[in-house]
Amino acid sequence: MIKDKNIVILGGGTAGWLTALFSKLIFKDCNITLIESKKVGILGAGEGSTPTLVKFLKELGINRHDLLKQTGGTLKNGICFENWNGDNEKYFHSFQVRNELDRFHIPPIFGNDCYNFYLKHLINNNKRIDNHTYPPILSYDNKIDINNMSNSYHFDAHKLAEYLKNIGIERGIKLHYDEYKNVDTDEHNNITQLNFESGFSQKCDFVFDCSGFHRLLIQKHYQTKWTDYQKHLPIKKAIPFFLKQEEKIKPYTQAIAMKYGWVWKIPLQHRYGAGYIFDSDYITEEQAFNEVKEVFPDIEYIRTINFNAGRFEKVWNNNCIAVGLSSGFTEPLEATSIWLAIEQLYHLLHFLPDMFDNNTNRKKLYNDLVTEDNDSVLNFLYFHYLTKRNDSPFWKEFRDKNKPPPKIESVINDIKNSGIKTFDLHFGSHRAMFTEQSYLQVGDGLGIFDKKFKLDPYTNLYPQYKDYRLTVVQHLHKAMDHTDFLKSL
Repeated sequence: MIKDKNIVILGGGTAGWLTALFSKLIFKDCNITLIESKKVGILGAGEGSTPTLVKFLKELGINRHDLLKQTGGTLKNGICFENWNGDNEKYFHSFQVRNELDRFHIPPIFGNDCYNFYLKHLINNNKRIDNHTYPPILSYDNKIDINNMSNSYHFDAHKLAEYLKNIGIERGIKLHYDEYKNVDTDEHNNITQLNFESGFSQKCDFVFDCSGFHRLLIQKHYQTKWTDYQKHLPIKKAIPFFLKQEEKIKPYTQAIAMKYGWVWKIPLQHRYGAGYIFDSDYITEEQAFNEVKEVFPDIEYIRTINFNAGRFEKVWNNNCIAVGLSSGFTEPLEATSIWLAIEQLYHLLHFLPDMFDNNTNRKKLYNDLVTEDNDSVLNFLYFHYLTKRNDSPFWKEFRDKNKPPPKIESVINDIKNSGIKTFDLHFGSHRAMFTEQSYLQVGDGLGIFDKKFKLDPYTNLYPQYKDYRLTVVQHLHKAMDHTDFLKSL
């Protein structure tokens, strides 16, 4: 049993407090301290997440209804992509369905888990996935179905951090406000003490760098090598803004393509959190704001967020692991930042005996797993930009200017020729962050598939379209209105 260790989290925000609560749960007999800056704000104008957050919060003993109530949160069934082909059409990338809505089988070959084959049959028969699957039909009707669909949350990032902080303090996590200065290290370059501007010092046996884009330990102290994603994903600025909420609150994120990037629109109970993320190689901040103001006339300029897409080669250095934005960032598309942070913590569960020694082989394995997760996300996000839109230099030049990541280049060719299989997406040794189902939904939405899928051995699919449609309609009638659900909180 790990006892009497000083575990320190440098930085607050969502990633910092999730890491602190995780540490308090796992290391029950250790001292958990979070040190937060009062000068550093929290990024985000409303944030989204994936179902992994729901699972993680449940394991932390955090009540869903209370969290939504305290953070202005809403439920999320998936993401609606609007006008990405420049044709004013939309498509839906959903989370997974469950129970009766996922009971496809192909006797005698497969007894279950054949939802992907259903999507392929739809594509082969020129039937839009949005019109023949439950999540988009449910979502466009502004309904939710917690029992038969995976879901996640939208939330006010400031309120969520405050909410998690209050829970953390109640559970005995020590909180100290201060500004980082430097560290003391031992002969192995392990951090033994963090020093702060006020003169305060905190001894540590292990430290998590959750300092966001400041990257105080992983970059400024350890000077870890950076892997740049910008040659694949060139967008590097975002202008956040707020919008008034509508009478019916949508249970999904909107991602609206613009001439030089896209707008995220995240529904909260009291407003929309939104922002224009764009490629500043083509337009200035002023031009970007003017472009988005034509679509949303009532917005006001708040600030511009600058970032570089990429990751660090090692997120675990000595006795320090960087979690969240401090470990790297791709872009807001698909809301992967919190997901990746949680996956890092889940990976760590397999390395608990290695946390307080100098076993470099174990740390390398952990770093390889995190690298694969980040690269898998990069591959999928790049896939979204393979659109038919050509109304600006950004879209016209995207494919020539921004080469595909090495591990997905051959897969894109297979996908275009309708040869995609789950195994194609296992870019590393352990798994894919985004599954075949996700690639099928986005690929169909963008019209990427040039040829029909080879389904000759898999035609005996049950249920068929008409029977499945009846199941969808039956569950749709039983589903709850999202706005009514939020009012019931």
